[in-house]
Amino acid sequence: MGASLTPFAPVNARISPRFPPAALASPPWLRNLSRAFKGHRLGRPGWYIEQHRDRLRVLSAELPPRPGEAPGAAKNRSLTLNTPPGPLNAAAALAEACSVFDNCMAGTWSWPDPAAPRDSDDPTRLQADHLERLVAQLRTALVGEQMGARTWQRTWEPYLGRLVAAAAVSPAGEDAALLSAYLRQWEPNSRARQMGYDRARRLWKEAAWPWSQDLTSMRGSGRAAANPAGVRGFSDGEIQQLRERIMASFRLSPGDLLAWDVLAAFGLRPQELIGLELKASGDAAPLAVVHRSKRSSKGTTRPRQVVAVSPRDWPPDCHHLLRRWWEHGLPEWSQRLASPGQHMTQQLRRLHMPADLTAYGLRHAYALRLGLDLGLHVREAAELMGHSPQVHLATYGRQLDGPALQAKVQQMVAARAVQ
Repeated sequence: MGASLTPFAPVNARISPRFPPAALASPPWLRNLSRAFKGHRLGRPGWYIEQHRDRLRVLSAELPPRPGEAPGAAKNRSLTLNTPPGPLNAAAALAEACSVFDNCMAGTWSWPDPAAPRDSDDPTRLQADHLERLVAQLRTALVGEQMGARTWQRTWEPYLGRLVAAAAVSPAGEDAALLSAYLRQWEPNSRARQMGYDRARRLWKEAAWPWSQDLTSMRGSGRAAANPAGVRGFSDGEIQQLRERIMASFRLSPGDLLAWDVLAAFGLRPQELIGLELKASGDAAPLAVVHRSKRSSKGTTRPRQVVAVSPRDWPPDCHHLLRRWWEHGLPEWSQRLASPGQHMTQQLRRLHMPADLTAYGLRHAYALRLGLDLGLHVREAAELMGHSPQVHLATYGRQLDGPALQAKVQQMVAARAVQ
Protein backbone atom coordinates (compact mmCIF):
# COMPACT_ATOMS: atom_id res chain seq x y z
CA MET A 1 0.00 0.00 0.00
CA GLY A 2 1.51 3.30 -1.12
CA ALA A 3 0.19 5.60 1.62
CA SER A 4 0.14 5.69 5.39
CA LEU A 5 -1.97 7.61 7.86
CA THR A 6 -0.45 10.94 8.85
CA PRO A 7 -0.75 12.25 12.41
CA PHE A 8 -2.19 15.59 11.27
CA ALA A 9 -4.15 16.85 8.30
CA PRO A 10 -5.14 20.34 7.18
CA VAL A 11 -8.45 21.60 8.50
CA ASN A 12 -9.84 22.07 4.99
CA ALA A 13 -9.28 18.45 3.90
CA ARG A 14 -12.03 17.53 1.49
CA ILE A 15 -14.10 14.44 2.26
CA SER A 16 -16.89 14.44 -0.28
CA PRO A 17 -17.64 16.65 -3.33
CA ARG A 18 -21.29 16.93 -2.36
CA PHE A 19 -20.71 18.39 1.07
CA PRO A 20 -17.56 20.58 0.99
CA PRO A 21 -18.40 22.53 4.20
CA ALA A 22 -18.87 19.30 6.15
CA ALA A 23 -15.13 18.69 6.06
CA LEU A 24 -14.67 21.40 8.64
CA ALA A 25 -16.83 19.41 11.06
CA SER A 26 -15.27 16.02 10.24
CA PRO A 27 -13.20 14.36 12.97
CA PRO A 28 -9.41 14.41 12.51
CA TRP A 29 -9.15 10.67 11.91
CA LEU A 30 -11.59 10.91 8.97
CA ARG A 31 -9.68 13.82 7.43
CA ASN A 32 -6.43 11.87 7.81
CA LEU A 33 -8.06 8.82 6.23
CA SER A 34 -9.26 10.86 3.25
CA ARG A 35 -5.83 12.41 2.79
CA ALA A 36 -4.03 9.05 2.97
CA PHE A 37 -6.48 7.54 0.45
CA LYS A 38 -5.78 10.44 -1.91
CA GLY A 39 -2.05 9.87 -1.55
CA HIS A 40 -2.44 6.20 -2.44
CA ARG A 41 -4.33 7.16 -5.62
CA LEU A 42 -1.47 9.53 -6.53
CA GLY A 43 -4.00 12.32 -6.84
CA ARG A 44 -6.39 10.51 -9.20
CA PRO A 45 -9.69 12.40 -8.79
CA GLY A 46 -13.23 11.08 -8.46
CA TRP A 47 -12.73 8.84 -5.42
CA TYR A 48 -13.92 9.77 -1.95
CA ILE A 49 -14.39 8.27 1.51
CA GLU A 50 -17.23 9.41 3.75
CA GLN A 51 -18.98 8.31 6.90
CA HIS A 52 -22.67 7.56 6.37
CA ARG A 53 -24.55 6.98 9.63
CA ASP A 54 -22.53 4.30 11.44
CA ARG A 55 -20.63 2.95 8.40
CA LEU A 56 -17.83 4.04 6.09
CA ARG A 57 -18.25 3.97 2.34
CA VAL A 58 -16.27 4.68 -0.85
CA LEU A 59 -17.87 6.82 -3.57
CA SER A 60 -16.75 6.90 -7.20
CA ALA A 61 -18.17 6.92 -10.73
CA GLU A 62 -15.38 4.48 -11.65
CA LEU A 63 -16.88 1.67 -9.61
CA PRO A 64 -18.31 -0.82 -12.14
CA PRO A 65 -22.09 -0.91 -12.68
CA ARG A 66 -24.06 -2.98 -10.24
CA PRO A 67 -25.61 -6.23 -11.46
CA GLY A 68 -28.77 -5.34 -13.35
CA GLU A 69 -27.95 -1.64 -13.56
CA ALA A 70 -28.71 0.07 -16.84
CA PRO A 71 -25.51 0.57 -18.88
CA GLY A 72 -24.19 4.05 -19.47
CA ALA A 73 -25.45 5.49 -16.20
CA ALA A 74 -22.46 7.67 -15.35
CA LYS A 75 -22.87 8.52 -11.68
CA ASN A 76 -21.17 8.11 -8.36
CA ARG A 77 -21.73 4.70 -6.87
CA SER A 78 -21.18 3.92 -3.21
CA LEU A 79 -19.66 0.84 -1.65
CA THR A 80 -20.09 0.28 2.09
CA LEU A 81 -16.85 -0.93 3.69
CA ASN A 82 -16.77 -3.82 6.11
CA THR A 83 -14.51 -1.88 8.48
CA PRO A 84 -16.46 0.21 11.02
CA PRO A 85 -15.61 3.91 11.46
CA GLY A 86 -13.38 5.21 14.21
CA PRO A 87 -9.75 6.18 14.82
CA LEU A 88 -8.79 2.68 15.94
CA ASN A 89 -10.04 1.24 12.64
CA ALA A 90 -8.65 3.92 10.34
CA ALA A 91 -5.66 1.84 9.17
CA ALA A 92 -7.88 -1.16 8.37
CA ALA A 93 -10.38 1.07 6.55
CA LEU A 94 -7.56 2.60 4.49
CA ALA A 95 -6.27 -0.85 3.52
CA GLU A 96 -9.77 -1.96 2.46
CA ALA A 97 -10.45 1.21 0.44
CA CYS A 98 -7.04 1.02 -1.28
CA SER A 99 -7.66 -2.63 -2.17
CA VAL A 100 -10.97 -1.70 -3.80
CA PHE A 101 -9.29 1.10 -5.77
CA ASP A 102 -6.37 -1.08 -6.94
CA ASN A 103 -8.65 -3.89 -8.09
CA CYS A 104 -10.93 -1.46 -9.92
CA MET A 105 -7.95 0.02 -11.73
CA ALA A 106 -6.82 -3.51 -12.65
CA GLY A 107 -10.33 -4.41 -13.82
CA THR A 108 -10.62 -7.35 -11.44
CA TRP A 109 -13.09 -5.95 -8.90
CA SER A 110 -16.78 -6.88 -9.03
CA TRP A 111 -19.78 -6.43 -6.82
CA PRO A 112 -20.54 -9.29 -4.39
CA ASP A 113 -22.92 -11.86 -5.84
CA PRO A 114 -26.34 -11.32 -4.21
CA ALA A 115 -27.16 -15.00 -4.74
CA ALA A 116 -24.11 -16.13 -2.78
CA PRO A 117 -24.72 -17.51 0.72
CA ARG A 118 -24.78 -14.72 3.30
CA ASP A 119 -23.00 -14.82 6.60
CA SER A 120 -26.38 -14.47 8.32
CA ASP A 121 -27.44 -17.81 6.77
CA ASP A 122 -24.48 -19.67 8.25
CA PRO A 123 -25.42 -21.29 11.59
CA THR A 124 -21.74 -21.62 12.61
CA ARG A 125 -21.61 -17.84 13.06
CA LEU A 126 -23.54 -18.32 16.33
CA GLN A 127 -20.74 -20.33 17.89
CA ALA A 128 -19.04 -18.82 20.92
CA ASP A 129 -15.69 -18.07 19.27
CA HIS A 130 -17.35 -16.24 16.38
CA LEU A 131 -19.53 -14.18 18.73
CA GLU A 132 -16.49 -13.39 20.85
CA ARG A 133 -14.69 -11.94 17.83
CA LEU A 134 -17.81 -9.95 16.96
CA VAL A 135 -17.96 -8.55 20.51
CA ALA A 136 -14.34 -7.42 20.17
CA GLN A 137 -15.23 -5.73 16.88
CA LEU A 138 -18.16 -3.94 18.51
CA ARG A 139 -15.95 -2.78 21.37
CA THR A 140 -13.51 -1.28 18.88
CA ALA A 141 -16.36 0.56 17.16
CA LEU A 142 -17.89 1.99 20.36
CA VAL A 143 -15.11 2.61 22.87
CA GLY A 144 -13.44 5.93 22.30
CA GLU A 145 -16.09 7.15 19.86
CA GLN A 146 -19.34 6.77 21.81
CA MET A 147 -18.30 5.71 25.31
CA GLY A 148 -15.36 5.25 27.65
CA ALA A 149 -13.64 1.96 28.42
CA ARG A 150 -15.10 1.87 31.92
CA THR A 151 -18.66 2.27 30.61
CA TRP A 152 -18.07 -0.68 28.29
CA GLN A 153 -16.70 -2.82 31.11
CA ARG A 154 -19.60 -2.02 33.46
CA THR A 155 -22.67 -1.88 31.20
CA TRP A 156 -21.83 -3.79 28.02
CA GLU A 157 -19.22 -6.47 28.63
CA PRO A 158 -21.16 -8.41 31.32
CA TYR A 159 -24.25 -8.73 29.13
CA LEU A 160 -22.42 -9.70 25.95
CA GLY A 161 -20.26 -12.08 27.99
CA ARG A 162 -23.44 -13.89 29.03
CA LEU A 163 -24.45 -14.14 25.38
CA VAL A 164 -21.13 -15.74 24.46
CA ALA A 165 -21.45 -18.10 27.43
CA ALA A 166 -24.98 -19.07 26.35
CA ALA A 167 -23.68 -19.92 22.88
CA ALA A 168 -20.89 -22.04 24.39
CA VAL A 169 -23.18 -24.02 26.68
CA SER A 170 -26.01 -24.58 24.23
CA PRO A 171 -25.00 -23.85 20.64
CA ALA A 172 -28.14 -23.03 18.68
CA GLY A 173 -28.58 -23.09 14.93
CA GLU A 174 -31.11 -20.26 14.90
CA ASP A 175 -30.88 -16.72 16.16
CA ALA A 176 -34.26 -16.77 17.92
CA ALA A 177 -33.45 -19.94 19.88
CA LEU A 178 -30.10 -18.64 21.12
CA LEU A 179 -31.38 -15.16 21.97
CA SER A 180 -34.46 -16.52 23.70
CA ALA A 181 -32.34 -18.72 25.97
CA TYR A 182 -30.02 -15.77 26.63
CA LEU A 183 -32.82 -13.35 27.58
CA ARG A 184 -34.55 -15.84 29.89
CA GLN A 185 -31.62 -15.51 32.29
CA TRP A 186 -33.34 -12.37 33.63
CA GLU A 187 -36.78 -11.79 35.07
CA PRO A 188 -39.45 -10.55 32.63
CA ASN A 189 -39.88 -6.77 32.51
CA SER A 190 -36.69 -6.27 34.52
CA ARG A 191 -34.23 -3.54 33.67
CA ALA A 192 -31.49 -6.16 33.33
CA ARG A 193 -33.43 -8.00 30.61
CA GLN A 194 -34.05 -4.75 28.74
CA MET A 195 -30.35 -3.94 28.79
CA GLY A 196 -29.44 -7.46 27.70
CA TYR A 197 -31.91 -7.20 24.83
CA ASP A 198 -30.52 -3.83 23.69
CA ARG A 199 -26.91 -5.00 23.86
CA ALA A 200 -27.62 -8.13 21.83
CA ARG A 201 -29.56 -6.19 19.21
CA ARG A 202 -26.68 -3.73 18.82
CA LEU A 203 -24.33 -6.68 18.31
CA TRP A 204 -26.62 -8.07 15.60
CA LYS A 205 -26.64 -4.65 13.92
CA GLU A 206 -22.86 -4.57 13.96
CA ALA A 207 -22.81 -7.90 12.11
CA ALA A 208 -25.63 -6.79 9.74
CA TRP A 209 -27.67 -9.84 10.75
CA PRO A 210 -31.47 -9.74 10.61
CA TRP A 211 -33.20 -9.35 13.97
CA SER A 212 -36.23 -11.51 14.71
CA GLN A 213 -39.25 -9.34 15.53
CA ASP A 214 -40.65 -12.24 17.57
CA LEU A 215 -38.14 -11.30 20.27
CA THR A 216 -39.57 -7.81 20.76
CA SER A 217 -42.09 -8.96 23.35
CA MET A 218 -39.27 -10.51 25.43
CA ARG A 219 -37.73 -7.10 26.08
CA GLY A 220 -40.74 -6.20 28.19
CA SER A 221 -41.72 -2.91 29.76
CA GLY A 222 -39.97 -1.31 32.71
CA ARG A 223 -43.24 0.29 33.75
CA ALA A 224 -44.79 -3.12 34.21
CA ALA A 225 -42.11 -3.97 36.78
CA ALA A 226 -42.23 -0.62 38.57
CA ASN A 227 -43.22 -0.56 42.23
CA PRO A 228 -46.85 0.66 42.40
CA ALA A 229 -45.99 2.62 45.55
CA GLY A 230 -43.24 4.53 43.74
CA VAL A 231 -39.55 4.84 44.56
CA ARG A 232 -38.35 4.02 48.07
CA GLY A 233 -37.09 7.06 49.95
CA PHE A 234 -35.82 7.44 53.50
CA SER A 235 -38.34 8.58 56.07
CA ASP A 236 -37.27 11.23 58.58
CA GLY A 237 -37.12 8.56 61.28
CA GLU A 238 -34.87 6.35 59.14
CA ILE A 239 -32.53 9.29 58.46
CA GLN A 240 -32.22 9.88 62.21
CA GLN A 241 -31.64 6.17 62.78
CA LEU A 242 -28.92 6.16 60.12
CA ARG A 243 -27.15 9.12 61.76
CA GLU A 244 -27.21 7.42 65.16
CA ARG A 245 -25.78 4.17 63.79
CA ILE A 246 -23.01 6.00 61.92
CA MET A 247 -22.00 7.91 65.06
CA ALA A 248 -21.98 4.67 67.09
CA SER A 249 -19.90 2.81 64.50
CA PHE A 250 -16.19 2.26 65.09
CA ARG A 251 -15.51 1.82 61.38
CA LEU A 252 -17.06 5.05 60.10
CA SER A 253 -15.56 8.50 60.57
CA PRO A 254 -16.99 12.02 60.97
CA GLY A 255 -16.28 12.44 57.26
CA ASP A 256 -18.58 9.50 56.47
CA LEU A 257 -21.36 11.08 58.52
CA LEU A 258 -20.79 14.36 56.67
CA ALA A 259 -21.15 12.62 53.29
CA TRP A 260 -24.49 11.10 54.33
CA ASP A 261 -25.73 14.40 55.76
CA VAL A 262 -24.84 16.18 52.52
CA LEU A 263 -26.92 13.69 50.50
CA ALA A 264 -29.83 14.09 52.92
CA ALA A 265 -29.72 17.91 52.98
CA PHE A 266 -29.19 18.54 49.24
CA GLY A 267 -30.62 15.46 47.52
CA LEU A 268 -27.49 14.91 45.46
CA ARG A 269 -26.50 11.89 43.42
CA PRO A 270 -23.65 10.09 45.20
CA GLN A 271 -21.30 10.82 42.29
CA GLU A 272 -21.97 14.54 42.74
CA LEU A 273 -19.91 14.39 45.93
CA ILE A 274 -16.88 14.48 43.62
CA GLY A 275 -15.64 18.07 43.44
CA LEU A 276 -18.51 19.35 45.62
CA GLU A 277 -18.26 22.72 47.38
CA LEU A 278 -20.30 23.99 50.34
CA LYS A 279 -20.70 27.64 51.20
CA ALA A 280 -22.84 29.86 53.40
CA SER A 281 -25.96 31.50 51.99
CA GLY A 282 -27.85 34.55 53.17
CA ASP A 283 -29.60 32.66 55.97
CA ALA A 284 -28.51 29.81 58.22
CA ALA A 285 -29.07 27.11 55.58
CA PRO A 286 -25.90 26.16 53.64
CA LEU A 287 -25.62 26.06 49.85
CA ALA A 288 -24.04 23.29 47.74
CA VAL A 289 -22.21 24.01 44.48
CA VAL A 290 -22.27 20.91 42.27
CA HIS A 291 -19.52 20.71 39.63
CA ARG A 292 -19.92 17.08 38.62
CA SER A 293 -21.77 16.60 35.31
CA LYS A 294 -23.86 13.58 34.42
CA ARG A 295 -23.69 12.38 30.82
CA SER A 296 -26.35 10.16 29.34
CA SER A 297 -28.18 9.54 26.06
CA LYS A 298 -30.62 12.29 27.06
CA GLY A 299 -27.95 14.96 27.43
CA THR A 300 -25.49 16.38 29.93
CA THR A 301 -26.36 18.11 33.18
CA ARG A 302 -24.70 21.43 33.90
CA PRO A 303 -23.16 22.58 37.22
CA ARG A 304 -25.77 23.98 39.59
CA GLN A 305 -26.33 25.41 43.06
CA VAL A 306 -28.62 23.57 45.47
CA VAL A 307 -30.26 24.96 48.60
CA ALA A 308 -30.43 22.69 51.65
CA VAL A 309 -33.92 21.32 52.33
CA SER A 310 -33.33 19.16 55.38
CA PRO A 311 -35.74 16.84 57.23
CA ARG A 312 -38.23 18.58 59.46
CA ASP A 313 -36.57 17.76 62.77
CA TRP A 314 -33.12 19.03 61.68
CA PRO A 315 -31.84 22.41 62.92
CA PRO A 316 -31.50 25.21 60.31
CA ASP A 317 -27.70 24.75 60.12
CA CYS A 318 -28.16 21.02 59.36
CA HIS A 319 -26.26 19.86 62.46
CA HIS A 320 -23.39 22.35 61.97
CA LEU A 321 -22.88 21.14 58.41
CA LEU A 322 -20.59 23.98 57.30
CA ARG A 323 -18.41 23.79 60.40
CA ARG A 324 -17.96 20.04 59.96
CA TRP A 325 -17.21 20.63 56.27
CA TRP A 326 -14.32 22.96 57.17
CA GLU A 327 -13.04 20.70 59.98
CA HIS A 328 -13.27 17.26 58.42
CA GLY A 329 -14.20 17.55 54.76
CA LEU A 330 -15.58 14.67 52.78
CA PRO A 331 -13.89 11.26 53.13
CA GLU A 332 -11.15 10.34 50.68
CA TRP A 333 -13.15 7.52 49.13
CA SER A 334 -15.91 9.90 48.03
CA GLN A 335 -13.45 11.67 45.69
CA ARG A 336 -11.48 8.61 44.58
CA LEU A 337 -14.04 5.91 43.85
CA ALA A 338 -15.73 5.80 40.46
CA SER A 339 -18.98 4.71 42.13
CA PRO A 340 -19.39 6.33 45.58
CA GLY A 341 -23.04 5.24 45.63
CA GLN A 342 -22.12 1.57 45.58
CA HIS A 343 -19.72 2.10 48.49
CA MET A 344 -22.38 3.96 50.49
CA THR A 345 -24.99 1.28 49.86
CA GLN A 346 -22.53 -1.29 51.22
CA GLN A 347 -22.22 0.87 54.33
CA LEU A 348 -26.01 0.70 54.69
CA ARG A 349 -25.85 -3.08 54.65
CA ARG A 350 -23.14 -3.12 57.34
CA LEU A 351 -25.24 -0.76 59.47
CA HIS A 352 -28.19 -3.17 59.14
CA MET A 353 -30.52 -0.59 57.62
CA PRO A 354 -33.60 -1.92 55.73
CA ALA A 355 -32.55 -3.98 52.72
CA ASP A 356 -34.61 -1.96 50.24
CA LEU A 357 -32.81 1.31 51.04
CA THR A 358 -29.92 2.56 48.91
CA ALA A 359 -27.85 5.74 48.83
CA TYR A 360 -30.31 7.10 46.25
CA GLY A 361 -33.05 6.83 48.88
CA LEU A 362 -31.89 10.14 50.35
CA ARG A 363 -32.26 11.80 46.96
CA HIS A 364 -35.80 10.41 46.67
CA ALA A 365 -36.63 11.75 50.13
CA TYR A 366 -35.34 15.19 49.13
CA ALA A 367 -37.54 15.21 46.00
CA LEU A 368 -40.64 14.36 48.02
CA ARG A 369 -39.85 17.12 50.54
CA LEU A 370 -39.65 19.63 47.68
CA GLY A 371 -43.08 18.64 46.41
CA LEU A 372 -45.04 17.67 49.53
CA ASP A 373 -43.55 20.00 52.16
CA LEU A 374 -42.61 23.04 50.07
CA GLY A 375 -45.12 22.61 47.25
CA LEU A 376 -42.58 23.44 44.52
CA HIS A 377 -43.65 23.16 40.89
CA VAL A 378 -42.29 20.15 39.02
CA ARG A 379 -40.12 22.37 36.82
CA GLU A 380 -38.60 24.13 39.85
CA ALA A 381 -37.91 20.88 41.70
CA ALA A 382 -36.35 19.32 38.59
CA GLU A 383 -34.05 22.34 38.21
CA LEU A 384 -32.75 21.92 41.76
CA MET A 385 -32.22 18.19 41.31
CA GLY A 386 -30.43 18.47 37.98
CA HIS A 387 -32.76 16.52 35.70
CA SER A 388 -35.65 17.26 33.36
CA PRO A 389 -39.28 17.79 34.41
CA GLN A 390 -40.16 14.64 32.43
CA VAL A 391 -37.78 12.54 34.53
CA HIS A 392 -39.10 14.15 37.70
CA LEU A 393 -42.71 13.36 36.81
CA ALA A 394 -41.91 9.82 35.72
CA THR A 395 -40.04 9.11 38.98
CA TYR A 396 -42.06 11.00 41.60
CA GLY A 397 -45.34 11.97 39.93
CA ARG A 398 -47.41 9.19 41.51
CA GLN A 399 -46.26 10.00 45.05
CA LEU A 400 -46.56 13.76 44.56
CA ASP A 401 -50.02 13.70 43.00
CA GLY A 402 -51.53 11.03 45.25
CA PRO A 403 -52.01 13.03 48.49
CA ALA A 404 -53.28 16.13 46.65
CA LEU A 405 -55.71 14.03 44.65
CA GLN A 406 -57.05 12.31 47.74
CA ALA A 407 -57.51 15.64 49.56
CA LYS A 408 -59.31 17.08 46.54
CA VAL A 409 -61.73 14.16 46.34
CA GLN A 410 -62.40 14.31 50.09
CA GLN A 411 -63.22 18.01 49.82
CA MET A 412 -65.58 17.38 46.93
CA VAL A 413 -67.33 14.56 48.80
CA ALA A 414 -67.72 16.78 51.90
CA ALA A 415 -69.15 19.62 49.80
CA ARG A 416 -71.64 17.24 48.20
CA ALA A 417 -72.76 16.03 51.64
CA VAL A 418 -73.45 19.63 52.75
CA GLN A 419 -75.63 20.21 49.72
